[in-house]
Amino acid sequence: MDVVDTASLLFSFPDDIIISSIRTTTTEVVLHIASRRPCATCPLCEQPSERVHGRYARTVADLPCAGRRVMLALTVRKFVCTTPTCPRQIFTERLADLVQSYARMTNRLREALLALGLATSAQESERLAPSLGMKVSAHTLLHHLRTVACPPPISVRILGVDDWSWKKGQTYGTILVDLEKHCPIELLAVKRD
Repeated sequence: MDVVDTASLLFSFPDDIIISSIRTTTTEVVLHIASRRPCATCPLCEQPSERVHGRYARTVADLPCAGRRVMLALTVRKFVCTTPTCPRQIFTERLADLVQSYARMTNRLREALLALGLATSAQESERLAPSLGMKVSAHTLLHHLRTVACPPPISVRILGVDDWSWKKGQTYGTILVDLEKHCPIELLAVKRD
């Protein structure tokens, strides 16, 4: 069994993703990966296409392995849409099971950082993440935490309200917390002049 086959066992990728090569240093592992799907679906007209227009490289961060940062060097293909009436003539294949469009980290790294951010504060997560082999700024973590939808509460007996300034004198925020369950209910952004 060669190194690439061993890496396939360690890193669980979707079935249509293959590892072509691996480069390691003392602090980082870089996996060169690509999709082996024969076709991709146009995001506008939703018709499959097998006509490859070209390729480009994209680098995203993944979950760490054995204390090393893992970077994925993706080779992403561009396809020609074969539908004559479709306004998008060329589109990029989507790897939604692995990484979202324009994201700089994989879905599983994002979920791990969200769990860390929900368990601690954003600043504490920024300090703790490097010791776990991850890297994130407090600002980026807050951006991702804002996308997490809190489940609507059934009923609240004791409500906590806290206001703070996001930008002094201009933008304020309010958080509503269920004090019995110790969980946030709603995050409200209010602009005051």
